[in-house]
Amino acid sequence: MTSDVPFEQPSFDFDLFFSAYWRKRPLYVPGGAKELLGRVWTDDDFDAALAGARADGTEVKERPGEVTFIEQVSRFDTDLHDRADRLAGVFGAPQAWFDAIRTCARSGIGAHFDHSDNFVLQQNGTKEWTLASSQHLDRQDVVRRMMNHPGVGAHELPVDDSVRFTVGPGDLLYIPLLWLHSGVSRGDSLSVSLVCPAVSLQAAVLPLLAQVLRARGVGHQPVPALHTGLSPQQRAEATAALARATRAFLERMSDDVLADAVLALQHRRLTEESARPATDTA
Repeated sequence: MTSDVPFEQPSFDFDLFFSAYWRKRPLYVPGGAKELLGRVWTDDDFDAALAGARADGTEVKERPGEVTFIEQVSRFDTDLHDRADRLAGVFGAPQAWFDAIRTCARSGIGAHFDHSDNFVLQQNGTKEWTLASSQHLDRQDVVRRMMNHPGVGAHELPVDDSVRFTVGPGDLLYIPLLWLHSGVSRGDSLSVSLVCPAVSLQAAVLPLLAQVLRARGVGHQPVPALHTGLSPQQRAEATAALARATRAFLERMSDDVLADAVLALQHRRLTEESARPATDTA
């Protein structure tokens, strides 16, 4: 894991971050948490959010006396919610949120990889992090993770090709998309993580394609109803007719007119998104 770009920087510079680190390599910034979070998030804040999550019926992952994890804690903290919305625009994500984890003993959640870019913002205590490049992942694991298959993500870290960070109070650690990582607290600790989920090409294109098809009436024909009154021959004929219509419908997907319409809609949406402020995180 060699590069002329260091893993550590004295401050979080957006231009440098996007050119040298974004989805390329980790970044550790001592004292950098406030540059994204804007303030210190305290145990009292955690307790208030925890009460809100439990009152809402949200599942809280917990090992009593060891660790408590609140996914999307920004749902229960207005300031975090507003900041996550602003940062989603900064990092080009359709949405973003904060998670929070508090430990009361030496503990961690095991090595894994995420289909998101994550910014660990340590609030108190210290965690030992080990990271490794996504090159150690099998392609099918990446495919299944990006397609949101359940039960995908846990993965051992390589023995001899990883990088380690000691992240203390107020520090920032950026974990790139699909990088393997494991964090172990030394004892009592509190951290929040900004999560910027990646979007698969399929998820980005299919809704636009459906919108174009609907607007042009492509595939409007009612399909045969395979009711119980059909004879075996009629059922076979209806099934064959449906197959022919389906093939014709799928062949329309490569139509240049439809493709151009999808691309035009995509360009319009990307243009609207790029008009949002790029680094307004105040």
